[in-house]
Amino acid sequence: MQVSMGVDDPSELWSFVGTGDGTDEFHILKAIAERYSGTRTLWFPKSPFGKKTGLSVLNSINTTIDHYPGISTFLFLIDREHIGQELNNSGIRELIKQRLSNRHVKIIETDDDAPDGAFIAKGELGSHKLQIYVTIHGIDLKIEEEISKLIELEKKRTIPPEKKHLKDFFGKDGKRSIGQGAAKLIAGANKNNLKTSFPAMTFILNAIELQTRPVIPVSRHHRARSS
Repeated sequence: MQVSMGVDDPSELWSFVGTGDGTDEFHILKAIAERYSGTRTLWFPKSPFGKKTGLSVLNSINTTIDHYPGISTFLFLIDREHIGQELNNSGIRELIKQRLSNRHVKIIETDDDAPDGAFIAKGELGSHKLQIYVTIHGIDLKIEEEISKLIELEKKRTIPPEKKHLKDFFGKDGKRSIGQGAAKLIAGANKNNLKTSFPAMTFILNAIELQTRPVIPVSRHHRARSS
């Protein structure tokens, strides 16, 4: 599965990735997505429609559809620190539903089997049918905690989940940023370790993989033999 900042033909846009910051998240999402198959490219725009943090990034749905009405799938990456550490997964889901409702997005169906930190819903905005994915990052606060977890599992090193410590760790590997260093680590990581470290993102990318998997038609002859 590919993640791209640029698109050759805007009319073919299928998805939109929204995040508050995005610099490191782009490299991390791209590296993890490449561990999954899929026939579509996730569009991670270089210049989001206004800098947003927390659940305000969900407002991008309305703006995106105004500019690109062909987009039907949305993936949002949000750090837990921008929502409230005291909220459990049920409380976060209710906040997401309320925020979407305030933006006139009608929720039709949600995936109640999604793990903590993952929200999946089908919705409608006017005549537009939407597939919405939200990942809440951080064991307690932010995505740096998940990166530290992967370092612990892959390298048997305990690195505090702070930008300074992670920059120092990845700087030794010749990388320029946390996102680039994490991407290299992710590329060669055990997939079970990825799922343990990034549970919400890996769950949702797996769901997108299933969503975009081509449907193989069953021949009439095969159906006759199976019946």
